[in-house]
Amino acid sequence: MLGFLAFAFTLNLVWTSLVFVILAGTEPVFTQSASEFQRRLQVDTHVPVLLDVQLSKADVQIAYSRDEQVSITATVQAPIGAKASSEFLASALTVEQQDNHIRISHSDNAGTTSKTGIVCRIDVPYRTEVRSIVQNGKQTVTGILGPVKTEIKNGDVKISYISKSVEAESGSGNLALQMIGGRVEARTGNGNISCIRAAEGVIAETGDGDIILAVVGPSKATVKNGIGRIEVGGARGSFSGSTAGGDLHVKAIPHDDWLLNTASGNIRVELPPAARFEVDATANLGEILIDRNDIALPNEKVRRLHQKVNGGGKHIDLRSNSGNIVIR
Repeated sequence: MLGFLAFAFTLNLVWTSLVFVILAGTEPVFTQSASEFQRRLQVDTHVPVLLDVQLSKADVQIAYSRDEQVSITATVQAPIGAKASSEFLASALTVEQQDNHIRISHSDNAGTTSKTGIVCRIDVPYRTEVRSIVQNGKQTVTGILGPVKTEIKNGDVKISYISKSVEAESGSGNLALQMIGGRVEARTGNGNISCIRAAEGVIAETGDGDIILAVVGPSKATVKNGIGRIEVGGARGSFSGSTAGGDLHVKAIPHDDWLLNTASGNIRVELPPAARFEVDATANLGEILIDRNDIALPNEKVRRLHQKVNGGGKHIDLRSNSGNIVIR
């Protein structure tokens, strides 16, 4: 019986190897080679770390790990024929340290190709400030004190659990932010922006894309072109929203004044029953539709409405040129 099992195992191993050889022979273009570069730097635990990253083509991952050191692990993956060795990484990556200031940069060597990229994982102490610039790739930052400032020409950015302020900018890509203790500035030329739980508020701006905000302080959201929409839930302060052709939807208690404006989209605001506010709404070519018992409307089509609701309160200004305005 044991002899039979050994024979079966050997046969299966031979068959697996044969299949691998066949596949490798028929599709060599997809075969990848990779190498790894590692550095560990000791830092002073009594002083915040300043991390400067400047890379051309890379996926950068920055995260909290331990307080007494910065650990850098970089992997390069490239098609067959491209230079992908530990020597290549050592020459391509430059790591410099001056006290608690650490700089990581990348220089293109003659052996690189347009398909060669670096995955760079940087484990840092909690008390770390980040300034990261990447031309093409992705950036992820999580679990540190901050502040954090990231720039990317082409790619997505994800930032979460930062105690201080965040600035994120992408020429073309999506920005996803979550649990930010300080003020947030998020801008992308073409892409979506989402920000969840930013008590100090958000400035969000996209050339063309959607903006989604949830549980935020005083905020401003702008969609410059296209039909991108703005969705806001749990606005905890003043809010200003503007779109070119997309819809605006705000569902919150009016803690402060709101200003919503769209060129050709619809506006919908949802407020709790018995909420106190003053509404000033204008729909130049559309209609104003009311689904509340505490706002009186005449029977005919309404395009202009100014009314204090439940005695009045925070001012809600709604403007749509060619869309409808719905108040619930």
